Amino acid sequence: MNVKYQMEINDFQKHFEKFKNKKIVLYGIGRYTATLVTGLKDFQIVGLLDKDPDNIGKEMFGLPILDIRTAEKIADMVIINTSETYWVVIYNRIAAINIPVFYKNGLKAEIRKESNVKNPYRNLSISNLLLKIDAAEVISFDFFDTLFMRAVCNPRDVFDFLEQDMHAAWATEKSFVEIRQEALEVSGDYYSLDELYINIEKISGLPHSVLQVIKEKEVFLEKRILSPRAEILQILKQTLGRRKEVYLISDMYLPKAFYSDTCKKYGIDLPEDHIILSNILNKSKEDGSLWDYYVREIVKGRSALHIGDNKQTDIEEPQKKGILTMITPNSWDLMSTSSIGSIASRICATYDSVIIGCILKRLYSNPYTLCDSDGTMQIKSNAEMGYAVFGPVILTFLLWLDRQSKVDEVSKLIFMSRDGYFLKDDYEYLCGLMGKQPICCYLGISRQLAMSASITTKEELLEYVYMPYSGSITELFEDRFNIKGVKEISNKSLESYVEEYESEIWQRLHIIRNNYLRYLDKKHLNESNAVVDLGFYGNNQRYLNKLINKKLPGYYFNANLSEKNKNTNKQQMKACFQTESDITGQDSQILKQMIFIESVLTAPYGMIKAIDEDGNFIYAERKYNQIYFRDKDEINTGIKEFIRDYVDTVGSYDIRLNIGFVDWYYGYCMNGALNIADNVKRSFYNDNAMMNRIESMLFY
Repeated sequence: MNVKYQMEINDFQKHFEKFKNKKIVLYGIGRYTATLVTGLKDFQIVGLLDKDPDNIGKEMFGLPILDIRTAEKIADMVIINTSETYWVVIYNRIAAINIPVFYKNGLKAEIRKESNVKNPYRNLSISNLLLKIDAAEVISFDFFDTLFMRAVCNPRDVFDFLEQDMHAAWATEKSFVEIRQEALEVSGDYYSLDELYINIEKISGLPHSVLQVIKEKEVFLEKRILSPRAEILQILKQTLGRRKEVYLISDMYLPKAFYSDTCKKYGIDLPEDHIILSNILNKSKEDGSLWDYYVREIVKGRSALHIGDNKQTDIEEPQKKGILTMITPNSWDLMSTSSIGSIASRICATYDSVIIGCILKRLYSNPYTLCDSDGTMQIKSNAEMGYAVFGPVILTFLLWLDRQSKVDEVSKLIFMSRDGYFLKDDYEYLCGLMGKQPICCYLGISRQLAMSASITTKEELLEYVYMPYSGSITELFEDRFNIKGVKEISNKSLESYVEEYESEIWQRLHIIRNNYLRYLDKKHLNESNAVVDLGFYGNNQRYLNKLINKKLPGYYFNANLSEKNKNTNKQQMKACFQTESDITGQDSQILKQMIFIESVLTAPYGMIKAIDEDGNFIYAERKYNQIYFRDKDEINTGIKEFIRDYVDTVGSYDIRLNIGFVDWYYGYCMNGALNIADNVKRSFYNDNAMMNRIESMLFY
């Protein structure tokens, strides 16, 4: 039996050894159960449970499919024998059953507590803001986090980028951040950028010319990572269009040209004296002195409204001076009070900050996005799903792949179908944005095609035939050998069917092998190339290497690198989303929720079953992942938008990947932190054409 399936049986025996004398019902009628039923001994499996009521009363794998009440009467326990992806959903469905329920990892099932999200911004809205603007004669806007937001969580991340610039130009013992902090301590309360850099020059002794370049890069970086909060920016434009008197007020140290240039870029033309800056007036919003100036010199007794994000400097202080206010919650505050608030404490590195900064820019650009909400983050479109959930995963893998393949001196990356259909396109897109010219290709392959083309002995043929299959004998022979009309006879062994049709089977395998070898020969594969796949055991890599008689290494999202995987010692395999100590990837959230990634990374056609004489793919029937392929394309559009925004933010700066953070973040998203719209959920299906003809929705 396949090592993978034997390991599953061994794990089950280990987890449930003490329940051998109990009567057990398995929840699940898919591949996991097919594996157990055919290989498990000494356990009393008395029936199956399934979500589909139409299946009750039917029989699968020689066992009856029961309803819950019958299971209670005849069994002592239920074991949810499915992918971990479904465990919580399934248990919630059957939690009222009056016998114990366990997950297949041996843990007793429990109800997951709902998060208690309190939304302090529930009653804020664009309409309320517009009413306040209508009633005011003078309107002022804060700039940062109100009209514009940065594509990083921490503004200090800009200094980490500048650190690289400084060390590239001049070697210093102290970091740029340290030098900058020392300069801040001797700068005035209302310092400007010019004053700050004068003090940096005095403290560091760095050449003026070097610091001038770094100062210009700081301004450039601040402009590059800015993103408009479109709804508030539009309101500013509308307010100007109605000939209201409008001002920008900021406590930041940047020069006035920065603000005026940014405004002009977005079609806003304000007089220079309508841009009020603390570093020019030597006054501050924080201590109220700037508001005293504003009321005395500008408002002059008229009705005034200030719009900003900071509760103290933009709300409390101006209110003390008689100015009406309206808060525009910044993206960080919105996230922190929403269902994804736990992310905040996890952001530790620059990579984390840029990743989440991009997501905040996408999801929380509108400060009133939580209006009429309990605070649960909504994913309303396929593009949002691609951007916010899958974008960080795909980007991280591709960056890791690019760096790792360079270290390994790989000359060409081979993206395996069908997972590689979008992955290859995304990789080429990323490389293009980074100014690189990737060398890669797309390889038509599937486990069925690679395995069947590799068969040269009777033993290999029987291994192929005996791989778990949950359909009938008729379907098995049609799906795996394209031999139709095989009649199923009770008590006839599978090996007897093979012997009966052996001549025809070998004839078909010979055609599959020869056509596929001709196809592979045209790809000119060599051992400086490497294959790219999702994971997990590297069987396709092994079969491919056997067919071409070479040893191509493999790069994976996750891989079983333990000695129990018979492929580990035969080929080089490297995995992205697992630590060195986690050699099986069992701790990876990516692996635990891989089934959703597999659904996204598909192609517009069914599984590749063979290659014809002209080198064209022969496909299995298209299934729902292909029927909804337009949805998948929209999801991938969101992934590419995330990749673009990341590169736009980071540019050519070298940032260490925090793979563990992205792994955690993906699991966090897929375990209930988000409210995903039904129109997004509809395209997610699980299918395995080699193992059965069954399809199941992933969100159910």
